Amino acid sequence: MSPLFYAILLAGAALEVCLVWRLISQQMWRRYPYFFVYVLYVCTGTVVLFGIQQFLPELYPKAYWWGSESIGVPLRFLVIWEVYRHTFPRGSVLHSIVSKGFVFVGFLLSLFCVSSFWGVETYNTFHSIYPAIERSFGFAQAALVLGLLMVARYYEVPLGRNLWGIAVAFGAYASVMTMNNVMVDLTHWFVPYWRALSPLSFVAMLGMWTWAVWVYAPNPAFAIEGEAKQLSDQLSDLGQWTESWNQTVATARRVKHS
Repeated sequence: MSPLFYAILLAGAALEVCLVWRLISQQMWRRYPYFFVYVLYVCTGTVVLFGIQQFLPELYPKAYWWGSESIGVPLRFLVIWEVYRHTFPRGSVLHSIVSKGFVFVGFLLSLFCVSSFWGVETYNTFHSIYPAIERSFGFAQAALVLGLLMVARYYEVPLGRNLWGIAVAFGAYASVMTMNNVMVDLTHWFVPYWRALSPLSFVAMLGMWTWAVWVYAPNPAFAIEGEAKQLSDQLSDLGQWTESWNQTVATARRVKHS
């Protein structure tokens, strides 16, 4: 292993430790449990893989693909779910719109078809299920995060520092990995660059995540929910005013007939 990769490994490990530390010290692991599970898995995987690399190097490729990637890639959906459930929380107006929208369902179905086709093509090229899983899931995850951010922007949903940093960093990483895989599929001379860009992009994501969760900064109150609460308060005030007015009229009538 070259000094560059040792430097990347140490930087990534340091950022992972910082992430876990901030999530625990700021009690954010309670607020972002799905994100915390993924970060904890990544941190544990780094320690295990480093031990295998040092003491059982002949098992490293199998441990990386069978253990780290085969489990870690699907676990990335936990990050997307964390972004979704905080951006469109249950009980909000947009939660029903986004979760039940036919456009969203159609987008997922189309995404699944495209991802499956790409995965089959990759399997036919490399004769291995693991690169196919990485490419298919990576494309789906990049598109899902982009879709969530576009919907949030369209409806002017404010994102706090925590969720904005997590979503943008993850989306950028998934997009870079997708583009790397496209280049590898087109030409194999890009493989050496892919081996460097993949860990570098992952470390960059960890760095942005560390910045994002350094302090607890949740999403601001949603504007539509605020307007709905204001309207509810106004209707309540109107109801109280109407009741008071009816009591005044009734009192005046009793005085008049007395």
